[in-house]
Formats: sequence, structure tokens, C-alpha cells
Amino acid sequence: MLLALLPSSVNGIVYVRIRNERGPTAARAGIQCLELLSHTYFNMRETTQIENIVIFYLQNLSSPAREILLGYLQLHHTGYDIHEDDDDDEDGEPESQFQLKLMSDSVSSDDLRRAQFMDHKQIDYYVIVIDSFEGLQSALDRISATAAFNPRGKFVVLYNNPNDRDSNARLANRALGHLFVGHHSVNVLFAFAIDATSYHVYTGDPYHGATDCGQMKALKVATVVNGSFASRALSTAMINIPKVPPELESCTFLLCTRVAPPFIDLDCSRGLELQIMDLLRESMKFKVNVSCSTMDRGELEPDGSWSDLLGLMRADECDIIAGGFSPDFDVHDAFGSTTLYLQDYYTWFVPAAGPDARWKLLVYIFEPTTWEAFAGVLFVSALVWRLVAHYLPELAAHRELSMCFLNTWSVFLCISANNRPECNALRLLFMGLTLYALNVTTIYTSILITMLTNPPLAYQMDTIEEILASGVPIGGRLDSEDWFINDFADDRLVSEQYNATSEFQPSLDNLQAVVEGKRSLLMSRLYVRNTKYNGLVHGLSRDVLVTQIEMIMEKGFPLLPKFNRILSNLIDMGIMQKLWNDFLYNVTILDRIRAHRALSEADIIAASPEVVLTLDHLQSAFALYGIGMCLCVVVFLLEVLSKTRW
Repeated sequence: MLLALLPSSVNGIVYVRIRNERGPTAARAGIQCLELLSHTYFNMRETTQIENIVIFYLQNLSSPAREILLGYLQLHHTGYDIHEDDDDDEDGEPESQFQLKLMSDSVSSDDLRRAQFMDHKQIDYYVIVIDSFEGLQSALDRISATAAFNPRGKFVVLYNNPNDRDSNARLANRALGHLFVGHHSVNVLFAFAIDATSYHVYTGDPYHGATDCGQMKALKVATVVNGSFASRALSTAMINIPKVPPELESCTFLLCTRVAPPFIDLDCSRGLELQIMDLLRESMKFKVNVSCSTMDRGELEPDGSWSDLLGLMRADECDIIAGGFSPDFDVHDAFGSTTLYLQDYYTWFVPAAGPDARWKLLVYIFEPTTWEAFAGVLFVSALVWRLVAHYLPELAAHRELSMCFLNTWSVFLCISANNRPECNALRLLFMGLTLYALNVTTIYTSILITMLTNPPLAYQMDTIEEILASGVPIGGRLDSEDWFINDFADDRLVSEQYNATSEFQPSLDNLQAVVEGKRSLLMSRLYVRNTKYNGLVHGLSRDVLVTQIEMIMEKGFPLLPKFNRILSNLIDMGIMQKLWNDFLYNVTILDRIRAHRALSEADIIAASPEVVLTLDHLQSAFALYGIGMCLCVVVFLLEVLSKTRW
């Protein structure tokens, strides 16, 4: 009909229509773009485990994003075996790359967190196809809720929306910033469809800037047209540039620390962990701002938030936290951590037993069995004296049993005897007994000198059972209480009485309370050794726990892999052992030298090791003499009663 209306010179009509942005050509170009980026960016590492890839399925995608996702998933659901015909794979052998996993937004992020079965093997690669920024947010909310979420994994995000072809730079900045700030991920490629078959590819560059380190900047690295790079060599090199340079001279990271000597000292300028951070800082040339606090590591709250230092780090107010922190499963599920580099030893601390009562020193010289033997010798000697005197022409006074006991006791004490025998036979017995007593006294005196200069201590409480039986309140840090929450009966008793209030935290004031016997604290041996109370409090002989020390950061912290490599090298080379020995010997000795230099002359005289005998020391001697006198009086009374005629 139209031809009939046209002039006779017109032979045909050409129909011109708008290019189909949603047809199979657009879908095929998107699938090829994903294939190309996956093959270029998802580089296989030498590993004994199969690397895995997650393809996220978003419901209600518009066309052609839906067709791109389904086509890509259909190609690879059988195990991701592909044949490459490009220059990098000339032999054409099949290349089995990844284990495929599928996630969907049909399950809420809360349900994923509460899932009973959780795969803890971290995901290596992620592929997400979206048609809106909200779709990316929804996918990341669910991906990050799983235990296998890996912020350092590689992401390929493809955006295709025929109604939006001009916001490539703005949307790339927004998407890359959301992944960087919200999920601490920097290994991201963002492909934006500028038409049906062409894509601009962006990646993040937060750490290469000279003045804006830590600020996400979108960098265009490639253009893909119909599944091919516009410049293959340049695009491949740009895509695989490391996101974190070997040196970060323009970057400053925030190190939040808990005061925990000797790892972090009170003035926040010294400590074993600060020395380790200095080694890391010198290696990678970054800067650190250190802040100190008395806040604890932090615990997971019922609402899902974190308290104390972990809460500050989750709010991006800290990049790294340190302060003698030990590994914890709950923390490791949500945060990253360094290689374990030091050990710490925890035990209960009680008042150190002081010197025993001075009047007991003269008794403690010999064992009780020795004193019993001496008493037996004394009794037998007195009876022999009485028996010999009975058959000799001695004075009547020398034959009395009480007098024999008194004379024998006086000889044993090496003091003048009341009456000396007149017969030679009894004198020989007297001389032999005197020589024996002199020998015993000499030994006693020689040991007495050592006993006075190094007096024995009173009984020392040394078990947790004794602490619990004494009724002394016990407690320590909140993160240490987890060690006692188990099925062991002894640990349950400790857990029931455990206090984590401020009065039971390691501090000098609380250590003074331990010295006074008001409470018992679970503390680090190293912490106590680094204070003036070392020697004034006693740590139980048995360690309650021995734990490793680590620094904590977000899982996606960019320097974490390099930190772990450096720390492993420092351990292998013995640098960590040297830092440990420096603390145990050099620092401890120097601190004590400084402490002694600060003493006044009066303090030095007061602390001298000279032993001054007091009346308390002489109580033992008078007590022994009094016991002998009482014994003689008893014997005398018995003798009088036996000879009295009633």
C-alpha cells in the first residue's frame, strides 16, 4: 500500500528502529564480558585446595541483567571447565578453575547468620550482576553475613541497566566506596554497560595517592567491546596491578591500645607490642598514630554490636587494636588477626607470705623429729645420771631425780650446772654429756646464723581451692572469664564467683588490694613482673592458662597479609626471642637500677640486710628454758609426793 503511494522511481522502503538494548546481543556481550574479566582477574594460585567462586543470584533483575546472570551461571554450573582459544592457552587443554557456589537474596541476612551449618572455608572470588545500586547493597548484606565471607577476596560486579548509560563514573565511585568502607574490600572490578555491547571497567585505588591515602578513587582500567579488550595488554596489566603498594609512606593508620604492661606500658611510649609495630612500620614505611586507653578488648553485645575497643574499630575509629589480646573464636569469626607472636602466662595472685613469727625461728632450725630425738636423749641422760648417782657415795642432794633432770637440762643448754658431781665416775658422765651438748650447740648456732639472715616464710596459699575456701573475692578481665565457662566442676566454681568489675582489673591500686588480702586477681605474670609489686604478691605455682598474643583488625585490612609474612620472618630469625630476652633481663635490671638510684640514704639504710636481734628472737630461748624449768618442777613435785608419808 505504501509503495502505491510513492513515486514510481522508489523501489523499496528501509525501516530504521532503535537498537535493541535488551535482546540476545546485549546478553551475549554481557556474558562474554564476565567471562573475560573472570579469566583475567581470577588468577589461580598454587594451592592444595580447590578455590571457590560465589555467583550471587538476585531476584527481580531487569533485562538484560537477568539474561546475563542466567547465561553466565548456565555456562559454569557444571564445574567451570572451559576451553580458551586465546594466545595464553595455545594447547587448548581444558582448564578446571573453581568450585562453584550459589547464593541468593531469597534468604535474609539474619537467617544466614543463624544458619546451623556454616562453611568456614573462605570464598576466593565473587561475581555479582546488578541493575541498581540497591541490588549491590542487598547482595553484599547477605554475602557478608556468612562465616565464609572473605573481604580480601576478588569481586567482579557487572552493572547493566538500559535506562542508565551515563552515570558510569559516579556509580563506580559509589559502588567501590561502599565495598571499601562498608566491607573493607579493595580487590574489586566494576563493569558499567555504556551501551548494549560495551563496558567501561573500573577498579579502586585507595592507597597509591600521595596525599589522599585511604580515600577510595575509581580508576578506569579497561574498555570491553563484545567480549574483547580494546587494548588487551594494557588492560590486563592495569587490572592486575596490586591494590596495596609495598610501601605506604603517605598512609597513617590508627593503633588503639589497651594499657597492659609489658606489652603496652602506662605512658604508651614503650612496650613489646609497640616495638613489634615499629618493626612493621619500618618495613612498610607507613605512619601510626597510637592512642592508649583502659578499655577492654570488647565483647559481642546482644544487639549484634561490639563493645570497647572492638566497637571503636567497627565504627572505623581504629584500624588496629593491641594490648596483650589472646585469640578468641567469637572475635575471629568477625575480625581478622595477625600471626601469634608472643606468649603470656596467667595465674591467680594472692598476698605473698611474709617472714614467719620471729620467735619461731629458733625452733625451725631443726626438724620436729630431731627435737624429739633430743628430748629422748635428755630424758635418758637424766635417768642415767640418777641411776649412777644412786649407787655412788654422792651427796643426798645429788641423788634427787629433780636435781638430776635440772643438771642435765643445764648441760644441754650449755649453761652452768647447779651442782657438780663429786665422784669421778659421775664426773666422766658429766663431761661426756657436756661434749655432746657443745657439739649440738655448735651445729645449732651455725644454722641459727643462716636462719636469722634468711628467715623462713609463713605458709603460702598456692592453690585455687585454698583461695575459694578462704572466701576472698576473685576476678579479672572480662575476656578471661570465657576460660572457665565449661563443663568442668572446678571451673564452674570459679565462674560462679568470678568478678569482672573495675575493682578486679589489672592496676596498681588493685594490686595494693591484693597485697592487703582484700581480693585475688587473675593476671598476667609478665604484668606483675613489670610493676613495683613484684615480690609483694604471689602467683600460684600452676599457671591457669598460657595464651598467645595477637593484634586484631578488620578482616579486609589491606596490610594484614604483609603483616603476617613479616611477623613469621621475625619469629624465624629469632627477633621475637631477642625482644623477649631484652624484656626479661635488660629492661628488668635497668628498672631496678633506676629504682635503687632514686632511694635516699635513709631508705638504703632501712633496706640493709643487717639482722638486728630483737626480744622476739629471744622469746624462743626463754621459752625453751621455761619448758625445762617447768619439767624440773613437775619432776620435783612427783618426787616429793612419792617420798611423803601420808
